[in-house]
Amino acid sequence: MNTGALPRPKDKRDFKLGKIQAPIQIPDTFLPDNSWIQVNYQGQTPMCGEHAGTHLKVILDSYTDQIHGRKTPRYGAVKLKDPKSLTYDGYPIEDGTDMRSIFKWLQVYGADDFEPLGNDVTLPLNVYCSPQFILPEMDANAAQSKIKSYAFIDNPSVDELKQSIYQNKAVLLLIHCDDGFWGTQYPTFNSSKYGHFVVADGYTPNSIRIIDSADSRFPIKYIGTQYIGFIIESGTALDLPNEVIANLRQQISLLQKVVALLKQLLHL
Repeated sequence: MNTGALPRPKDKRDFKLGKIQAPIQIPDTFLPDNSWIQVNYQGQTPMCGEHAGTHLKVILDSYTDQIHGRKTPRYGAVKLKDPKSLTYDGYPIEDGTDMRSIFKWLQVYGADDFEPLGNDVTLPLNVYCSPQFILPEMDANAAQSKIKSYAFIDNPSVDELKQSIYQNKAVLLLIHCDDGFWGTQYPTFNSSKYGHFVVADGYTPNSIRIIDSADSRFPIKYIGTQYIGFIIESGTALDLPNEVIANLRQQISLLQKVVALLKQLLHL
């Protein structure tokens, strides 16, 4: 089984959520109503990232615009797998994608409404990801549903994850799971057999609630906090002002120059 989740390559330019967003007081339980979400299922495709990206975006839109919509994962797959795309991820179609690439698709192009492109996951992968089916009006539609920026937490703690969920409402997770993940609402984890992207949108004192595109029987699951070590990466969209983004990038660039200078001095 290959659900299609890859770790993102290291990049010092990534924003770290802890450097941007201070902790606040949060409730012990946060379980907003998500019964309205129309879950997109990936079938046998390695497209969990594109599916998770659509779930994340509809949740964010429900808070900012009070819209309970649905987005098509196929549009994201095209933007990530077309070599001419500005957000081409460079991975073979059958390998999947990484978290940074998902956010770049949502930042540069946005998420397209479910119709008319739909999500026929029975199509051959090269057809599913073909740009020939993208119409100008789809690009125009997606451009109305972009994210502004994004930040990551690697190997998040339970507290960090709950803070991120409560403050940002939807959080993309890269999990490592095994066969105990499917066929149940309360998965177990024993080994890092598969990489998989899901979206966290709530929590209880002892669990993280997620939306899963690979299990049509149990799309809403609760990951016990005792399994936090199997959550490898988390990331979320942020609506930061342009001047804040520019300042953060300048700080990162300056830090990189300082590190390079220190390395040079140590070499001398």
